[in-house]
Amino acid sequence: MITHVHIHTVLEQAGLSPQKRALHIQFSQPALNADVFLQRIDGEHQLNDGLHAELICLSTNAQIPLKQFIGAQVAVDQVTDQGQLFRSSGIITAAAQGQSDGSLTLYKLTLEDSTALWHKRRNSRVFMNKSVREVSEILFKEWQNKSPLFAASLTLDLTGLTQELDVRPFIMQSNETDYDFLTRLWRSEGINWLIDEAQLQVLYSSSPIQAQKLRLIDDNSQYSALNRRSIRFHRSSATEQLDSITQLIAQRSLQPTAVHLQRWQSDSLSQEEGAGSVQSKHQHSHNQDNASLSLEQAWQISPAWMQDLNGEDQATASSNNQLDKLNQNLSHYHDLQSKYFSAHSTVRDAQAGYWFELNEHPEIDQHSAADKEFLITGKQFYNQNNLPKDLNQQINQLLSQSHWHSHFSFQQAQHPDERQGNTLTLQRRNIRTVPEYHPLQHRPAAHPQRALVVGPAGESIHVDEWGRIKVRFLFTRSDDHQHDGGAGSNDNDTDSAWVDVLTPWAGEGYGARFLPRINEIVVIDFFDGNIDRPFVVGRLHEAERSPTQFDQQGQLPDTKKLSGIRSQEIEGSGFNQLRFDDTPKQISAQLQSSHGATQLNLGNLSHPKASAESDGRGEGFELRTDQWGAVRAGEGLLISTHPQAQAEGNHLDASEAKSQIESSLKNTQALSEVAKNQQTDPLEVLDNLKNFLEQIEQQDENKAAAFKQALMILSAPNSIALSSQQDVHLSADGQISHSAGESINLSTQQSLIAHASQKLSLFAAQDGARLYAGKGKVGIQAQGDGADLIARKGVQIISTEDRIEVKASKKIILVAGGSQIEISGSGVLPTTAGKFEVKAGQHLFLQPQNVVEPKKSLPQMATLFSNQINYQWNSSSAGEKEIFVIDQTDGKLLKTNKSILNEQHQLSTFRFYTPQSTDFIALSFNSLRTHLSGAVSDEQIDYLLEEIEEDQEDEVSTHEDIES
Repeated sequence: MITHVHIHTVLEQAGLSPQKRALHIQFSQPALNADVFLQRIDGEHQLNDGLHAELICLSTNAQIPLKQFIGAQVAVDQVTDQGQLFRSSGIITAAAQGQSDGSLTLYKLTLEDSTALWHKRRNSRVFMNKSVREVSEILFKEWQNKSPLFAASLTLDLTGLTQELDVRPFIMQSNETDYDFLTRLWRSEGINWLIDEAQLQVLYSSSPIQAQKLRLIDDNSQYSALNRRSIRFHRSSATEQLDSITQLIAQRSLQPTAVHLQRWQSDSLSQEEGAGSVQSKHQHSHNQDNASLSLEQAWQISPAWMQDLNGEDQATASSNNQLDKLNQNLSHYHDLQSKYFSAHSTVRDAQAGYWFELNEHPEIDQHSAADKEFLITGKQFYNQNNLPKDLNQQINQLLSQSHWHSHFSFQQAQHPDERQGNTLTLQRRNIRTVPEYHPLQHRPAAHPQRALVVGPAGESIHVDEWGRIKVRFLFTRSDDHQHDGGAGSNDNDTDSAWVDVLTPWAGEGYGARFLPRINEIVVIDFFDGNIDRPFVVGRLHEAERSPTQFDQQGQLPDTKKLSGIRSQEIEGSGFNQLRFDDTPKQISAQLQSSHGATQLNLGNLSHPKASAESDGRGEGFELRTDQWGAVRAGEGLLISTHPQAQAEGNHLDASEAKSQIESSLKNTQALSEVAKNQQTDPLEVLDNLKNFLEQIEQQDENKAAAFKQALMILSAPNSIALSSQQDVHLSADGQISHSAGESINLSTQQSLIAHASQKLSLFAAQDGARLYAGKGKVGIQAQGDGADLIARKGVQIISTEDRIEVKASKKIILVAGGSQIEISGSGVLPTTAGKFEVKAGQHLFLQPQNVVEPKKSLPQMATLFSNQINYQWNSSSAGEKEIFVIDQTDGKLLKTNKSILNEQHQLSTFRFYTPQSTDFIALSFNSLRTHLSGAVSDEQIDYLLEEIEEDQEDEVSTHEDIES
């Protein structure tokens, strides 16, 4: 039995001195170096994975705490065929104590590179405007700063990156380990990662443990050759002094022969396809070409990232370059999988991520020099110290009792006579090496999550031209974002890239727009489940963010029968709302702005609801405001109280109004004819009324009823009231027509004053005309001409309480029945063919006396200047025909006339009056433009003429073309 002494002493007594050992182990803890002996190593080292090994160790100390192993740096040196020490290092991540027989105790240790620590740390964070290289450097530096073990055991080598990497506007780590996050990014860029040693060969097993290197490589030219550079193919033999490859197996499998990528490119509103379906350059089958195999992988991948529209984020613009690069990487990986080699080897210093030249192989030697160079992409290996037979039996018994079986023991089972060996996975060096990347698998699960809307200080809404917003993802911590000034956790516009906002309707300049406001909580989802493509799907009411309160009152569930939209004034208390009230027997809709309580209320109106129901306010519609209101209709306006059940008719159906006006016109025409027969003035408005009625008709049988002109019709089956507590002003540039089937009554509490620039004509057909003055005089004057008072029957002039005076400046003539009396300056001259009879109580004939009557003066009427314009239209031209007269002195609009034509609808005379002789300019054109109004300067007149003459849609004539 072996006594309980130091393990190294026991081994030396058994004849195994350090110089005879095939394996050496060195711990960063000196105490372990004295207590632990490495018997066997089984491991694997893979490109794009790392180093994983199991160490079977012996010790005479059964009391070593397992946690003393955990986190220890370890270097394992294997003696090569050239007598060198080939080193593999790492850290211990797991330890187990096996069986002990009292003299020996087994320990099984797990050796891994330091990226194993990345598996133990899970995080969520964001990066803005960073390349994959920059993100890698940031995380690596953080690990070095936070973990002394990591800093001592791993360095980052970026010299193998030969290509410029895109700057991505947004990258998210979401519930991912740092390992999964970084390798996901590397895979997406076609970057290989390799765990390499600072020194593959060391002089002494006691040489200091150095940090491994994490090398990022994007091109095969960046892989180094093994020191031996050449490995020969040779059978395995115990007598062989040099390591060699003893077996080489080529493996080929059918892979996809073409790759087709598609993605949405939002800035071009198109589905981008890059180069389309790209055929593999690798010939997969001798019997079929790639095209006939037609093994295409068509991918619909995540939408292209969208950088800042103004380029302020310095991100790489998305383009087909990303598609083409990914297409090539996927094709390269399929090429790698289609053919590779497995080699059994005794070459102890073969290292993954290095290449060599294979020689002395009967088939390989027939190829070109380039095809003889192989890159080691993976290595499974084992090695053990050659112990005395009895000691080996003791150890094997302990292993069996511990139920320890190496993951890699199958290799030795295939080669039981070999103390060490490995299996290499080889790829020809001239075939591009890329990591496996599955766009739908190599990414974290993405689920909807909350985020906070953020923006610059002092703003309430922060958006770009597309309506995208900035958000802070709620998981972000300031400690994780110190590398970029806290961007990601600052609660401002640095916390994310621009994020799309889902809207129910998005057209070219039209749609629905409800922009999230700063400090609102939004719900984020991700396009195609890609954690780097977030977009806003909606918002939530939570906690003190109460659900929408219409009219700023009421709470759910009391007001659950109300639905709609209410906005909030920016930095104010006002609001706008569209409210639908579906309360039974109170169904209504409201469009409201709180400013001036401006509202359009429709339906069964009720007061704003603070509970389930409220008092009614009426039925129908109400348009109201506390401020000013205006109703404008450029083509015409109908206001009618004629019923139209269930809105079945045309909305401009004015048939009732037209029928009433036509009936009134007939009565008016008849009365006008009576007046004409009585030799008085007929009504001038009749033609105008006929023309007006012609405008109230349908333009096209295929279209709804419409007006020919911009008419306004006010119509009611019953009464219409026009009331004002102050003034009512009625004005028309043309004629005003009053017609009634019964009476027209005028009443005023003060004066009734009527002026006419030409004449005043009154006619009563049946019951006479009466003029009464309850008080004051009745004055009738003809200031510019005579006056006629004619009656078919008697005429009475009566003064009930005073005198009657008949005066004339020249003479008065009274005529009746063939006799007359003339009173003039010549005297009183009676003339009669009959008798002259005078009855008086007394006859007095005195001396002559002249009566001097005070001369009464009348005001002189000012003469207005009459101006006439004759103009002729092209009757075939469309549009309204208008003429404008502008005073050249002050630029004021003197007169307008529109669509007044003769019977042939061509020639018309336009007459207007001015107080004095006036220089004017007349413009006439066909147009749908609004009338001119106000003053127009000389420059504006010239500009207006130029604009009109250049307008191809108008037919323009100036005053030179108009007879005036």
